[in-house]
Amino acid sequence: MRLPRLAAALASVLAFLLVAAEPAAASPAAHADGPPSGPVKLIVDTDFGQWWDDVAALALVHTAASTGRVDILGVMSDVDNPWNAPGIDALNTWYGRPDIPIGVPSGAAVVDQTYSRPLAVRYPHAGHPVDAVGLYRRLLRSQPDHSVTILSIGALTNLAQLARTDAKLIARKVARTVIMGGEYPAASTPEWNFGLDLPATRRVVATWAPPTVYDGYEIGAHVFVGNHVCATHPASSPVRAVFDLLYGCGTSQTDGTWDPTAAYYAVAGTDRVYTLAGAGGHNTVAADGTNAWVPGERGQRYLVMTDTARLTNAIDTLIDQVPRA
Repeated sequence: MRLPRLAAALASVLAFLLVAAEPAAASPAAHADGPPSGPVKLIVDTDFGQWWDDVAALALVHTAASTGRVDILGVMSDVDNPWNAPGIDALNTWYGRPDIPIGVPSGAAVVDQTYSRPLAVRYPHAGHPVDAVGLYRRLLRSQPDHSVTILSIGALTNLAQLARTDAKLIARKVARTVIMGGEYPAASTPEWNFGLDLPATRRVVATWAPPTVYDGYEIGAHVFVGNHVCATHPASSPVRAVFDLLYGCGTSQTDGTWDPTAAYYAVAGTDRVYTLAGAGGHNTVAADGTNAWVPGERGQRYLVMTDTARLTNAIDTLIDQVPRA
């Protein structure tokens, strides 16, 4: 996407989000091709702290929330680093949502941070993170049945622990789960998110009851976004700060875009950029961390990207927006 096209792209994407945010009488079908009806009640579960695309995914979700398309119920850190929760809180605060509750994991993989400490040091935050599984319970119990979407863009540690003790609560409250992880229809090597906590991954993939859509490595590997953040975000933006820290403003960002592709599906549905595949089958994860789609209907699907340019444009348009003063 080039900058002269940004205004037209923004009008198109925001018009979609505003129209889709009109109240609806019923919740969307878990595997419907159209946009979700009514605001998506969303919990984000992220390995925030090391990779830039977690920041981009949260920026996308915040912009969607600003249009009324999303109600962000909570954000969970799913890797162990003491700076991640303050960094998430700093980002939420900059977007005008300092009261979003933040959960932290127990027994999670320890992952070095690259930007969460700088965000926590530089930007205001005042939240007090709590145990992620306990927060999941509280948030789910507070919502109507079959109304919550969980967006997993990191390790599956929190979800595995929740499933071990609260399977009935999950089945009653969660409408659908979107998981960025694996490769489809099959992976020859373990994907990053699935490998962060392999026992948790295998447990969730094998036992998670609600309808689930998987977003594989192969999608984000072909999507490159974020090259306008330093032009559209002010110097005070934590999103810009992360891009500057990792890439340097003015340098082309050529890494793949994994987490925002899952976030976009969670808030917008297939939106002429995806189709849903895998009907009649389900995901499996082997002991070595590789995954494959095998026969047997279990309410699971995986995304197939149909329009790379349109998806890239849509994600860029959302992450390039800044909150109103």
